[in-house]
Amino acid sequence: MKTIVFGATGYLGSHVAEQLTLAGHEVICVVRPNSDTAFLQTLPVAVVRADFANVAALAAPIEQGAMVLNCVADTRMHLRDAERRVVECELTSRLFAAAQQAGAKRFIQLSTVMAYGFDRPEQAVNESYPVKPKYGYSQIACEREQTLLAQHARGATELVILRPSNTFGKRDSSALPALLASHEKGLFAVIGGGAWKFSCMDGRDTGRAMVHLLDVPVSKPEIFLAKGFNTTWLGVKAAMDKVLQRETKLMNIPKPMGMLLGRVLEAVYPYGKNPALTRFNVEVLSSHTLFDDVKIRATGFRAQYDLEATLRDALSDMTNKK
Repeated sequence: MKTIVFGATGYLGSHVAEQLTLAGHEVICVVRPNSDTAFLQTLPVAVVRADFANVAALAAPIEQGAMVLNCVADTRMHLRDAERRVVECELTSRLFAAAQQAGAKRFIQLSTVMAYGFDRPEQAVNESYPVKPKYGYSQIACEREQTLLAQHARGATELVILRPSNTFGKRDSSALPALLASHEKGLFAVIGGGAWKFSCMDGRDTGRAMVHLLDVPVSKPEIFLAKGFNTTWLGVKAAMDKVLQRETKLMNIPKPMGMLLGRVLEAVYPYGKNPALTRFNVEVLSSHTLFDDVKIRATGFRAQYDLEATLRDALSDMTNKK
């Protein structure tokens, strides 16, 4: 199958491109002129550099009937909403317009479970649970999805949205490197005790889920949740200690203190930079975040990697690069 990937130079986008090649698909990665394509050059993919401000240039590599997978995202936590919308909404809309203009069969959007916000029960929720975004990051993720749904009504290209659970994996440049750096100092920090339950998945399984959605029959726009396993931050600590063969000291930060620290760091850090902690991060680390992926499993998808296998693969890659 001919597939076009936008955002393949990013963390999850790189996994999507890699899993597409492993599944035997023909892959074209469309990137910006100045993008770093070092990893993509290790894969059997074609790389096309294009002007992301030009719909015609974006449509040019897309053949009629091709499958388009969009993984473009601005993952910086500390950013003005207007700046975030430039990528999340405006660029995504432009990419979908390019796919529609070129006659693509399907457009698969990589989204986020953060669209649900933090007002969730302890029990797992599914796609029907109402989104209640609290922070700009989550609000704009919802706006991006709504933009696509509205745009879909004006064309024939199918629309599928994947909301993967929080991920760990190779080439992650934020969460796991921070955990590893702290672990190397003999510490593992948690917020509010660390017993919060959350769904997680390997970056490779996120890529596999996107590939799986190429073949799922749809008659209307569809949204799917995906996960690999459930754990807690205490469980992550135990798994990291085991994989790295080093016991760390648990450092517990009360949630009110974490929220205060996040607010202070947000105030002193310039927009566009990533503070060590934000109020959004604190909520992520101190909320139950369980998801029910029965819908995608009903189509035949099964995650392959558990927590220990995920960490062993990702941490080995990170430590080998040092």
